[in-house]
Formats: sequence, C-alpha cells, structure tokens
Amino acid sequence: MAVAVARAALLPLVLQLASLARAVAGGVVVSREPSGLAGIHDYRQPAPTHSLAPAGQPLEERLGQLEAEVLELREQNRDLQERVRRLESCECHLASTQCWGLGRTWPEGARWEPDACTACICQDGAAHCGPQPNLPHCRGCSRNGQAYSNGETFSPDACTICRCQEGAITCTQKPCPRGPCPEPGACCSHCEPGCPEGHRVGETWHPEPCVTCTCQAGTVRCQGPSCSELNCLESYTPPGECCPVCRPGCEYEGQLYEEGASFLPNSNPCLQCSCLRSLVRCVPLTCPPSPCPEPVLRPGHCCPTCQALGCTEGGSLRDHGQEWTAPGDPCQICQCLEGHIQCRQRECASLCPYPARPLPGTCCPVCDGCFLNGREHRSGEPVGSRDPCLQCHCANGSVQCEPRPCPPVPCRHPGRTPGQCCPVCDSCEYQGHQYQSQETFRLQEGGRCIRCSCQAGEVSCEEQECPVAPCGPPASGPQLCPACVLDGEEFAEGVQWEPDGQPCTSCSCQDGVPVCGAVLCPPAPCQHPTQPPGTCCPSCESCTYHGQVYANGLNFTDADSPCHACRCEDGTVRCSLVDCPPVTCARPQSGPGQCCPRCPDCILEKQVFVDGESFSHPGDPCRECQCQEGQALCQPRACPRAPCAHPLPGTCCQNNCSGCAFGGKEYPNGAEFPHPSDPCRQCHCLGGNVQCLARRCPPLPCPEPVLPPGDCCPQCPAAPAGCLWPGIAVPARHQEHFSPPGHPCRRCLCLDGSVSCQRLPCPPALCAHPRQGSCCPSCDGCLYQGKEFASGERFPSPNVACHVCLCWEGSVSCEPRVCAPAQCPFPARGDCCPACDGCEYLGESYLSHQEFPDPREPCNLCTCLGGFVTCSRRPCEPLGCSHPLTLPGHCCPTCQGCFYHGVTAALGETLPDPLDPTCSLCTCQKWQCGLSQDGSMRCKKKPCPPVVCTHPSPGPCSCPVCHSCLSQGREHQDGEEFEGSSGSCERCRCQAGQVSCARLRCPPLPCRLQVTEPGSCCPRCRGCLAHGEEHPEGSSWVPPNSPCSSCMCHEGVATCAVIQCVSPCAQPHQGPTDCCPRCSDCVHDGQKYAPGESFQPGADPCEVCICESQPEGPPGLHCRRQQCPSLLGCPLSQLLPPDPQHCCPTCAEALRNCTEGLLGSELAPPDPCYTCKCQDLTWLCTRRDCPQLSCPLLEHHIPPGSCCPVCQECVVEASGRRVSDGESWRDPSNACIACTCQRGHVECHLEGCQALSCPHGWLKVPKPGSCCEQCQAPTQSCVHQGRQVAVGEHWAVDACTSCSCVAGTVRCQSQRCPRLSCGQKRWLGHPGSSRGLMVSGAEARTRPLP
Repeated sequence: MAVAVARAALLPLVLQLASLARAVAGGVVVSREPSGLAGIHDYRQPAPTHSLAPAGQPLEERLGQLEAEVLELREQNRDLQERVRRLESCECHLASTQCWGLGRTWPEGARWEPDACTACICQDGAAHCGPQPNLPHCRGCSRNGQAYSNGETFSPDACTICRCQEGAITCTQKPCPRGPCPEPGACCSHCEPGCPEGHRVGETWHPEPCVTCTCQAGTVRCQGPSCSELNCLESYTPPGECCPVCRPGCEYEGQLYEEGASFLPNSNPCLQCSCLRSLVRCVPLTCPPSPCPEPVLRPGHCCPTCQALGCTEGGSLRDHGQEWTAPGDPCQICQCLEGHIQCRQRECASLCPYPARPLPGTCCPVCDGCFLNGREHRSGEPVGSRDPCLQCHCANGSVQCEPRPCPPVPCRHPGRTPGQCCPVCDSCEYQGHQYQSQETFRLQEGGRCIRCSCQAGEVSCEEQECPVAPCGPPASGPQLCPACVLDGEEFAEGVQWEPDGQPCTSCSCQDGVPVCGAVLCPPAPCQHPTQPPGTCCPSCESCTYHGQVYANGLNFTDADSPCHACRCEDGTVRCSLVDCPPVTCARPQSGPGQCCPRCPDCILEKQVFVDGESFSHPGDPCRECQCQEGQALCQPRACPRAPCAHPLPGTCCQNNCSGCAFGGKEYPNGAEFPHPSDPCRQCHCLGGNVQCLARRCPPLPCPEPVLPPGDCCPQCPAAPAGCLWPGIAVPARHQEHFSPPGHPCRRCLCLDGSVSCQRLPCPPALCAHPRQGSCCPSCDGCLYQGKEFASGERFPSPNVACHVCLCWEGSVSCEPRVCAPAQCPFPARGDCCPACDGCEYLGESYLSHQEFPDPREPCNLCTCLGGFVTCSRRPCEPLGCSHPLTLPGHCCPTCQGCFYHGVTAALGETLPDPLDPTCSLCTCQKWQCGLSQDGSMRCKKKPCPPVVCTHPSPGPCSCPVCHSCLSQGREHQDGEEFEGSSGSCERCRCQAGQVSCARLRCPPLPCRLQVTEPGSCCPRCRGCLAHGEEHPEGSSWVPPNSPCSSCMCHEGVATCAVIQCVSPCAQPHQGPTDCCPRCSDCVHDGQKYAPGESFQPGADPCEVCICESQPEGPPGLHCRRQQCPSLLGCPLSQLLPPDPQHCCPTCAEALRNCTEGLLGSELAPPDPCYTCKCQDLTWLCTRRDCPQLSCPLLEHHIPPGSCCPVCQECVVEASGRRVSDGESWRDPSNACIACTCQRGHVECHLEGCQALSCPHGWLKVPKPGSCCEQCQAPTQSCVHQGRQVAVGEHWAVDACTSCSCVAGTVRCQSQRCPRLSCGQKRWLGHPGSSRGLMVSGAEARTRPLP
C-alpha cells in the first residue's frame, strides 16, 4: 500500500515538470511551491492556490526560481524514496482469525447454528451466516415475487388462506360461517345448516376435557366418558384423564398398604407379605438358627428368640430393647439386644441446604442458622455474595438473595465503577461507552459531527458542521484533489470508512485530513446486553451475565450462586430461587456447585445407579436391586413356573424345557444317560421331562463276574488303587473325598490311584469391600485399601484427610469428620478440627502462651492462652504526677506536660479551668524545691470581692452579692416575702440582702377542741376520728358495717346508735333496703311537703320527718327519732335539760377529752345504754343491743340503772308453758337441744354426738334418755294408717310433720319454726291483721296494742 502511495505521488511530480517546461517555453510562470509537492511534504496542510505569474517578470529570474524548485524537488524525492524503502521492509501479519458467536469465540473454519434454520461459518475472522435451504423445515417459499418463511401463513385474496411448508405453498378456501347466517357473502354463496356457535352438522368437539358433543340435525348432543367399573377400595382420576383408576396399593386383613410396602400379617407372623401392582404376595419366613440353647417363642413372633438379657455398660444396667445415646458421642445410638450392646450411627435428616452445626451435646445439624463457607451465621444475619449486586441473608438453613437496592442518582447518564453495583455520577455511560468526568468525545450520527462532553454524570452534545470541500476543475491547468492517508492506507476526499479492528470508530476525509470519532449508539432496551467482537453497539440478542454469554430463551443456573435459576429473555436475565424437591432419604448430600441436596447414588460392580432406581444386578442377572440411600438392596428375581418337570436353568430362572436338568447334571433334548442314583436304570430326556427305564447289562468277558454293592450289573473284579498325597499319612481310598493339608478351600477326589482337585465355589459377596475369609470372601468385616477392619469399626480415611470411615457388614462408607464445637472463643486451625491449643485472632495464628501486640490498638498487649485471647494495655511505669500527658505516637504518659479534661498545657502554663472556665484558673505545676512535681494540674477559684449585707446570695462564680437574700439554703429576690424556718411561725422579708422576720398571728376558732398539727403554727378545730376517717364537728354519718345506724360528732365524742323509727301514717310500707317504714306520700295533717322539706309530726321535738324522693314512684315521708350526743364526763350538776323547742340535753362545761394517756380506757356516760371507749384520740360511744325476750310485752320492765328490759319468766313458744328464770329443759321435738331461761330470754344450744358406724343391715336409732343414736339390729316393718312401711323409710304427714319407721315403731316429728328477730324495734300486731305499730323495747312497756 505504501509503494502505491509513493508511486501515486511521483506521477504529479512528472506532470508538474512537464507543465514547468511548457511554462518556460510559453512564458508562463507558476508559483514557487507546487501543489503536488506540498501535498507530499505534508498531507495535513491545505492545498495551496495556484496563480499565474505576471507576464512582465524577467526570464532570468524565472530560471533561477526553476533551478531552486528542481533542487527542492530532488530533496523531496530522496526523502520519499527513503520512506518507500522503509515501508517495503515491513512484514504484514494476519490478525487472529477468530469469530464471535453464541457468546463464545470460534476458530477459523468453524461452523455453528444460531437457530434451527441458520448456519454460520468463520472465514477470515468474520462470521458469515445464511439460511439452510437443504433442510425441509427451513425451506422458504416465493409467490408473485414475495418471499415467505417456512410455516408462515398468508392470504393472497379475501377468500383464500395459504401456508408455506417446506418450500411448498398449499392454499385452501376460508371456511364459510357455520350454522344459519344472515346472507351469503362474496366468498360463500350459501350457508350450511348447523348448530349454534358455528358448529357444522356431524362435527364433534370437546367443550370440556371429558365431555364429547356432536352436532346432529341442528341440535347439540353431549355425553360424558364411558368408564369401566372398578373393583378397588379407593380410586382417583389422574390429571389429564377422564376415567378414574384404582389407587396403587393393597388391602389385606382390613389394612391398607402402599405400593411396594412389605409387612407382616396380623394373623400369621411367619409370613412376609408385600404389595406389588395392587396384589399381595406372601412367602414363609425362614428362621435363623438361635444362638442360645433354649430359645423362647414370644407371642406375635414367628421365630423363637433368646430370653431377654440385660446389658451392663460403664456400671449401668440396661434392659433388653433399651436404647440410649453413647456417652461422649451424641451421634451414636446403642441398644441392648439379648445381652449384647449394638451401636449404630444416628441418621440425620437434611431439612435445609445449609444447616447450622449441631448444638453442644446434640448430633444433628439444625435449621435455625446457616453454616456457609466455614462460618456460622444466625438466621436473619447477612451472608457474603460473590455478586456485589445481590444482598443475601441466612433464612432458617437456606440462603435467600435479592437484588441490592440502588439509591436514585441526580444525573441522567451515571457511570459504573468496576467492582461496584450501583451507578454513580462520578463518570458517564453514554451509548454503551464509559467516559470520565470532564472528558470530551466526538460522535458521528447520520453524517453529522457531534461533539459531547461528560460533566458529573450529565452528557451535553452539540452539532458541528463538517465542511466538505468538493474537488472542482481548476480555473486553468490541472489541479489534484487532496487525499488522506491513515495507517498506511489512502482514502479519497469525502470518503467515510471504518478503521480495521475499530468497529466503534467512524472516519472521513475532509480537506485531506482524516477526521475520526466514536459511533453514536442508541441505548439498549435491556439490562444485560451483549457486545459481540466486531460490532460496536451492544444488542439484546443475547445476555451477558457474570462474564458469560447466554442465548435468548436459554435457562441456566448461575455458576456463582447455584441456588438461583436464571433465564435470558430479550437481553435481560431474570433469576429466582430454586425450589428444592423433598428428599426421601435420611442423609442427603450436597456437592460443590449444587444447590439442592439429593440422596446419594449407589455404586455396584463399578457402576453408578441413581437413588430410587431399580435395576438388575450387573454380576447376577437373576437378582433385582434397588438403590436406597446409597445402598443397593438386592433380592432374587421372581421366576414363573416351568411347563416341564426338569427344565434347564435359563439366563436367570430354571424354565428352559429344551433340555433336562436331572441329578445335578444337564442333558440335551433326546439324550440318554444313566440314572444318577440307580445304576440299574437308563434315563431319556424328552422336552424337559425325564423318563427312566430298567437298564440291560452287557455280557462280561470274565468267568467270575462280581456284582459290586450298589451296582446294577456285575463287573469283572478289579483292584482299585488308593491315592497318596503329601502331608497325608494314610493313603486315601478309592473314591474318597479329602481336603489337602493347608488348602481348606480345595476339595480332592481319589479315583483308582489318581487325584483330581478343584476349588470350592464361593457365593458372590453382597458387600462392596468384603474381607478374605478362611476360604471365601466374607461380609463380616471389610478389606479397604489393603487393611482389614471389623464390622462396626471406625477408622481414619487413608485417602481423604479429615474424613472418618465406617466398616459395616462388608461395606465402607466415609464422611467428613464431625468436629465438636470448640470450647474456646478463638480456636486455632487444627489439621481437621479447630483446637484450643492455640489462637486465631483477627486472621492471624498464635501459639498458646504467646504474647503479641493488639492489631487494633498498638498500645495494647494480647496473650493467647488455650484458645482464649486477653488484651490489656501495655504496662507503663508509675508516675508521680496527677495529670500526665501522652505525647503523639507514644503509649505511655509523661510528666513533661499536663492533660486535664481534654486540654493540654505546658509546664508552668496557666489557663482557665475546662470544668469552670469563668470562675477557676488551673496551672500545670513545675518542680519547685520539692514543693510540687511536673505534670500535676492545680486549680483554684478566683477571689471574691467583700460584701456588707448579712444575708448575701450567691452570684456569679458563687461569690456573695447583695442583690437578693440567702436564707435557709434558699435564695429570695429583693422585696420577696417568705415563711421563716420550720416551726418558727414567722413571716420574713428580703430587703437589700437583709432579712427581717415577725411572728404570725393565728385567727380565733369557734370550737372548744382544738389541735395543732406537727409543723403547723396555728391550731384547727378537731372533729371525731372514727371508722378509719376524721369527721368534722357537728357532722353525722352512717357507719360502714351498720347501714341502719347513725353516728354524730359532738365536741370530739362520736355517738353511734341504731336508728329509731317513727311512723306518722296509718299504713306505712317498708322496702327490702329500708331501715324504717315510710309513708306513700308527703302529706301530713292535710299539708303537703315538697322533697327535701322537714317538720315535726307532733309535740315531741325529738321526732323529725323529711320528704324524700324515691328512685321509682312519688316521694314519701321518712320519719325517725333524733339522736342525742353522749355528754361524756359531764357532772350531773352541770347537765342542763332541753327546753321545749329542743330535744337533747346539754352540758354547762366542756366535755372530757380523749388524750393519749386514756387510749383504750372505757367510761360510762350518763345514759346506761351507751358504752364509750377512747381510741384514736376520740371517744366512741355505741348503744348496746338488747336480747329478745319471750315474755309478753306487758311483763317487760327495766331495772334501775339498766338499759335493756327483763322478765321474771320465760314463755316456751312450742308448748306455751312458762319457765322460771334460770330453769333448763330439753326440746321435746329434739332431745339434742338444751335450753335455759335467762331473765326472759331463752338461750338454746345443740349438743354434739360422736360419729356412729353400724354393721351392714343394722339401723341407727335414738338412744333412750339421750340425744345421740345407737346401732340396732334390723326388725320388722311398721304399719301407719293401714299402710305397710319399711324399716328406715321416711314420709311427710303434712307441711310441718315428718314420720319414720324405726325398729317397728313409727316416730313423728313436727318442724320447729325459728324465732323472728326484728331488732330493737318490732312490728306488733294481731295475727292475720295488717294493723300494728313499730315500737321500741322501752315503749313496749307502756304502749298497748290498739
């Protein structure tokens, strides 16, 4: 290319010389620098303009110019030849010829198919793709110049539908409307009769999956599926089917069993049954030999077992069948069986993909956390993710991830920083390209030049004009258009091209100057576009995710997160968590790069089988196997019965009737052979059946044949020889079997002096690693890696470190060693498990007892001790100063300065106190003659000015000021009045720092009883303290425990008595909650009173009535006798009777007070019906209750000085007889009640009897002369009013009398009514009459009944 450019540049030189010669000849003068030479010298300079020299220029001058130009031309020619030689010496190397497609690179000549009908091939580094017309399903069609793809449907006209199928076009008429139509159209001249919804006659369709409908004569007829009758317990309809089928399983003895289940029937425990294809097959069980001499057959068992023996382990006795966890190993479960301890490994179910390690003392991992990448994570704790755009957390043994939210950015074109997820405004991303902030770049779009700049995530662009200099013909003489050369290649003016290897750059030649800029790419409408090599702009035809390219529509698993299932859709990757199916095994496994745990596969005869797979044994086709939890379980294959008696063994089963198997040997069909046990019979094989007949003996050549024992025909006698064998002292006899010494696995036979030996056959071992037994491989141990191990023995894996292997019945299984949780917080990394013999602290390992500097605090020193790390500050020498200073970069303080509450001071420096900068000064002390030491800060208050007042208040800096007063620790403002000290009863005033006080004056009180409270200055009137609260002087109240009583307070004496009722009307009524009867209206003596009004109903001033409102109904009168206070301690001489207008007497002098010295004492007031007691500094006087008397009211009398009435005799209510005072008697109706007369009041009590227990059938009868019962033997029944009554029967004669039969005697008893108590006031009246009067005990003596 460079040579061509040079030659192209020489041609203008030659033409220029010719033009110059013509100019010399014709007198035409050209410019000094020719355009061609200028273009060669510097192609970036614009072409000079040419003009003719003036005609008047001298010829000599023009020749001189020409010689100078020729010399310059020679120099340029030499320079150009040197450049040509350099260019010709360069070698051209082809670029790496690779192509990009389907997210990967393809070598030169490779062929691939992006889809089913497109093939691509890599040629010269470019992918050439085209259709594959040779495939039938890819052939397109052409019709009337229009191309159609395979499978495309089109309509050439309104009545035709065509389809392109494998290169051929098939057309059909559009279907006419079905059923009745309004009128024929352009395509359909008539309408066929049919059914509604456009169905034709005879058409059949399925409106539902299991319903078939047919159009018949305009009517739709539908019918359901025709299903056969099932004979099973439970049926179901499979998805997509119409008829139900029997649910897999079996019923046996009333129990349901699943398909494939094995079970023991309840009726016969000696049968082993299984459910296969809904049929139950049972085979008898074979009992193994019992290891004990006297086995016992237990109920419900088939085989006898040894008697249950206990086991002893570590001094503990275990019962037969008892299970326990082995001490020190929670993963091992032991069981006592027949006196032997058998231990097995506990199986743990994997319920989550990343379970947490087992808790201390437990075996199985738990799902309350996650163990991931060698670390424990609590549930809800964040876990690391390889994708910075995902945030993951532990969720109950699983890892859940979600896209990391990105905050909104304030710019329109944010850029992305490598290693970060969210875009930022520090750079710009524009049309798939990243630009730094303040970077300027050029783009070209539609022939326009665009200049853009990036500023903090914002892109601003402006269009620039691209001048195109067309190359027109020169005004005179030839003129060459400027050309552009870029990377050794020449481009004509105005040409646009794309540089090699730079698909995102577009160049153009403008005025001989190549102008290049970036191609403007539109934003991709997807999140994960792909930019294949050789293209400029990213596209959504595939997805680029985590550095991998995936085709659209492709489902894949994220390699960094195997638990995410992703799909590429139109350039965007959408991922979701994988739902792991449940596993059916107890110990599933999870491999690297695998999300969901799955059951382990089985390895048998070097073949791998998937868990749950059923297969034939690779070495024994007669056995069926199934892979379950990593173990291949095999059993003999079931064989059908052969149609002949002696079939040959087939491939698996003995059912081949093309020959005979008889006597342990095989014979072909039609063969004759001697009977194996009867030499006198000859047998014949016919189709698997054997027919044996008596054998004919051949003639013998010897004169004296001998019939050997057991033979059929006589034989000539022969002396068979014995056999000698090294190591056998006695020769073996003829036909004797023996085993050679030292070879127990070989068996030899002596036949007439010759010995033939063969190895004993060994059955196949049903385990993966059998050990070599005495003769044959045995599964009672394991041979693994050249070493033998006993069954149940655990040993370290010889191949994989930190794995433990278990030999179990001839098979070896290895798993990672389970590490117990370390008993220290910072265990060191051991060979397999963390150990506490060192420490791992902040990523570094340390030996035990090793000291090391704290990585986080250089002034701390840490010590590793048995997995525990303790850090403390480095010890520093004790200093004598109180406020040492720690210099920067040092750990220990020094006394060469002071550090006091965050402030640093030099020695001798004085500064304000940081704690009190206004009122205190601090000085960093310097050493002075032993009086102070360096590094100690001394602070003191600033001095206060003196004051002249007596009670100054604290001012600024606690200095006394006379603006206010300080008294008793409180500050008072100037002119403020306040109370003096506690108990002083003074009133003080603050005046200019001086306090003046004066004593308070107490107001006079109207009461006699006054009390001064502690802390008070003046006394107050004291009331009565009763029933837990204080009542004011002169108040009345109802005591809480007696609603029909009333109390009053008078001069510190509380008087309580029962309310005395008065009835001013003829027919009063009393409610259930009323204490006194009330009148139905508020009218008395013709005068009506309003609610709340009170009056005296008579001349007695002690009787008061009040009109009270009722909750329901009209108001009524409520009358009572006024209560008088107790004049306690009033002498009779000072007792003043009431005047006619008042009710209660008064005392001329003050009553006696209840003082602390009289607390608990009692006094008798003038009224004998009251009792007074001093309590709570109050005299509480209460009226005593009088007993109820049995004598008539007229016989009541009150003795002098008494309160309650008495009688001389008592009247017995039941009999009406009189009893003298002090006389006692028994109740005639109940001998256990004894009564006594006490001055008119009858007191009775019930005598108690001991509990009585009588023999069965005996009766309890009253004991004569006693109130108690006694036991009596059963006697005859009783007769009452002609009726036979059984012993012990009770019956009622009337409402008040009951009878019973006791020992043949009828005993009757009348009910004794209880006495009525109406309190101090009783309602007296005639029986059966409503007339009466409520009177008190005192009134009953003088007021007769009306």
